[in-house]
Amino acid sequence: MRLACCACVVLPLVLAASADAQQLAVERTGRAFVVDASTSSVRVRSAAADGPLGPWRTVVRAAEGERVMDAGVGAGGRGIAVVQRGRTLRVVTLAGRAVASADADFAASAVAPSGAAIVVWFRHREDRRWRLEASIRDARARRFGAPQPLSPFVRRACCTTVSAAIGQRGRAVVAWTSTSRPAVWAALRTPGRAFGRAQRLTASAADAPKAVVGGVAAVLYSTQHVPLRPSDGLQLRRATGGRLGPAEHVNPGGGVTVADAAVTAAGGIAVAWIDRVHGDRVHLSEARPAGPLGATAELGSDVSPRALAIDADDDGRAVVAWSQRVGAAREQVTATTRAAGTAAFGPAANLGHASIAAEPRQVQLASGGAVLVWNTARRTALALARLP
Repeated sequence: MRLACCACVVLPLVLAASADAQQLAVERTGRAFVVDASTSSVRVRSAAADGPLGPWRTVVRAAEGERVMDAGVGAGGRGIAVVQRGRTLRVVTLAGRAVASADADFAASAVAPSGAAIVVWFRHREDRRWRLEASIRDARARRFGAPQPLSPFVRRACCTTVSAAIGQRGRAVVAWTSTSRPAVWAALRTPGRAFGRAQRLTASAADAPKAVVGGVAAVLYSTQHVPLRPSDGLQLRRATGGRLGPAEHVNPGGGVTVADAAVTAAGGIAVAWIDRVHGDRVHLSEARPAGPLGATAELGSDVSPRALAIDADDDGRAVVAWSQRVGAAREQVTATTRAAGTAAFGPAANLGHASIAAEPRQVQLASGGAVLVWNTARRTALALARLP
């Protein structure tokens, strides 16, 4: 099926069975890789720039007593899988070669298109204290480096939510919060160096933080009070001089906000967001490198407050995807693209079929288009949207 409009062409490539976790990597040429992680195995499939996805290949199988915790893939299909058995964690490549291990509990992982990767875990002591640690594999390295502490040892319920992101050259950021103490903390790593000291971003967040990396590192989180205050809403913290700078208020008075962000190679940022205060449209706020953040577009109508997906580059190209309500109780993933920073977004294109729930997961720009992964109530789909 092909849907055409004056601004873009959307070509669904495949419909695949729903998985516990799927991640996407797209080369500049448009070649795409998808990794699918269930609790027992990891599978990979790829697509040429203009072709359909090939068959699934099982690349990692969990041994008896093990559980696959996460998997990620980079350009060229280079990725990792994280497997847990009891308190023993091991990291293997998608070719099955062991590249790291730890006596710890898995927390988060991420893989950059270059193959740079990060794994974060909870390190426990016999006195029931724990801390977060991370290990990095740089883009050209074969193995992960020595573990680096991110937080001090603490004694509280180990129920922390962790978000990790890593860039092409190994720039990384890890952000975390706890259900018992809703402060948000973050630690930064510049390429080739160790993580810096953890930094508390707020004493009380209303949701889990999201880490994002490009030319700079950034963290998103929301604050909310009852009743709402003008200071509530989505907060953006961008790295400056090795530390995350002051909070930039994206949507004053907005409370808990659904959002996604993309950081360009030069350090520009684009944030797509929706809340219950500023209407049922997707709002886009953007900033040039080191420049102020400002509203640039409103997209869609009658948008469902589910996950958003966005990607952008230094040429001003951008793609945004969201969940559009269709009728009284159905949704459809919808996307729109912008060919350059001075251009307007094209007409929105509906992807796949309407479902009880439809939610974009990840989108990446490529040469001449963008590749989008989304979930519906029954299946996961991969689509290719081409720029004009």
